[in-house]
Amino acid sequence: MKVFTSKHEVLMALSPYIRRALNHRVVNMRLRTRIIFDYELMYIERGELHVRVEDVVHVLQEGDWILLKPGVEHEYVKSSAECWKPHIHFDPIYLEDSEQVPINFKPRSECSPEEIAWIRQDVLGEILDIPAVLRMSNHKELHKLLTDIFYAQALSREDRTIIEKSCVLRMLHIILQDLNQKKPYSHFAHEKGVESAAAYLMAHFAEAVSLEELAKLACLSVYHFSRLFKRKYGISPHQYLIRCRVEKAKELMLYSQASLTVVAEQVGYSTLFAFSKAFKQVEGMSPKHFQMKHGCS
Repeated sequence: MKVFTSKHEVLMALSPYIRRALNHRVVNMRLRTRIIFDYELMYIERGELHVRVEDVVHVLQEGDWILLKPGVEHEYVKSSAECWKPHIHFDPIYLEDSEQVPINFKPRSECSPEEIAWIRQDVLGEILDIPAVLRMSNHKELHKLLTDIFYAQALSREDRTIIEKSCVLRMLHIILQDLNQKKPYSHFAHEKGVESAAAYLMAHFAEAVSLEELAKLACLSVYHFSRLFKRKYGISPHQYLIRCRVEKAKELMLYSQASLTVVAEQVGYSTLFAFSKAFKQVEGMSPKHFQMKHGCS
């Protein structure tokens, strides 16, 4: 199973699979301690629900959302007389076993090794920084999308799948937008600075761009810039530059008649040897092999 390390990787891989969608209304809701293998996103439409997540008890009221995460112990402690809690169980990234993995109702201590292996990487919490409890400024728009998922259950498998995926992607987008608006300005400015540096690398891939120049462009120290860049993209600025150069080189090899020596020069390498070494590092094959594979030699 692939392990994701950057926000960019996760966003590019998002392809939600909904395991269950239930418009649940219950009196005196309780659920014993358990873990789940996937995610549960739940909305408190009416009433009040006390949910323990690890050692913290959250009192959820109308308009609140909670995202229960893979492998995290939780229980429903109690609810008001009647609690309306529509929810979905889902994988944000479709995996080979997504359709076989069940919804779990047991504590970790009662799960078999096979079941423990089903626990997904927490990409939404660890990588995208989505917390457990969400108090959204636009919770009604999220609820509308959740309702659309319930309506889709009566449709054909193909139609339902497309609607479910699009609704969950839109919900995640709304959640991330809301969280970004609530971040301190300094955090937002730093993220924008890192994005500006990445855009600069893409536009100036053939030039010798120093780490100091990029850090200055992002208004950060070299240390903090390097750390934040790798956190966002999963690779160092130098590795990002190499990938930009290789992508441009592939374009030139596919759509021009330029020799490999000329291609190397146009993407910023002074020698064919240095270009070939960088290309193989990214693509796992030499430029010549790439040309032969794609019929452009």
